[in-house]
Amino acid sequence: MTLHLVRLTLPVFEALAAEKVTEAEQLTGLTMGPWFAERVEIWHYMISLLEGRPDNADWLMQAVVMHGAAIGNAGFKGAPLDGQVELGYSIAPELRRRGYASQVVRLLLERAAQDARVDRVIARINPDNAASLGVIAKAGFVPDGDHLSAKAGLQLQFAHPIDRPPR
Repeated sequence: MTLHLVRLTLPVFEALAAEKVTEAEQLTGLTMGPWFAERVEIWHYMISLLEGRPDNADWLMQAVVMHGAAIGNAGFKGAPLDGQVELGYSIAPELRRRGYASQVVRLLLERAAQDARVDRVIARINPDNAASLGVIAKAGFVPDGDHLSAKAGLQLQFAHPIDRPPR
C-alpha cells in the first residue's frame, strides 16, 4: 500500500490542539481517526515550533495518509540547523507492523535530501522501542551516541548521512 504525506498548517495544528477534529478534517479534507486526533501534545509542540520561526513551517509533522485517512504523523522537528534535521513518526497502533513506518522514513529521507542545507538526518528513540529501532536500522541509520531528553529520558541517537554527488 502506498502512503503519502500531507502538510499540516498552523490552523490545522491549532484545531487539533483544541480537540476540534471536525474543523481539522474540513481544513485538510482528510478523515482523522481518534488516535490521530488524540495526539494533542504533539500538536501543541508543533505550534510551539512555529512561534517566531516561520522557517519551520515546511519541516513539521505531516499527516501520513492512506485512502484519504490520516493513519499517522511524520515529519521533522524543525528546519535544518547546522546541517541536520531530526525526524519523528508514528503510525496508529492498529496499523503497525505492516511496513508503513519504513515507507514513511524513506519519504522523510527523500524530503531531507532535496534540501542542500541538510547533511544528515537524526532519529532519537527510546531504548525499549524495538519496532522503531528496527525501522531505523533497516533505513540505514547508524548509532550516533545517546541523548538525554528532559521529557523522554535516555534515548539512543542514530544518524543517516545525506549522500550527494560531488560537485
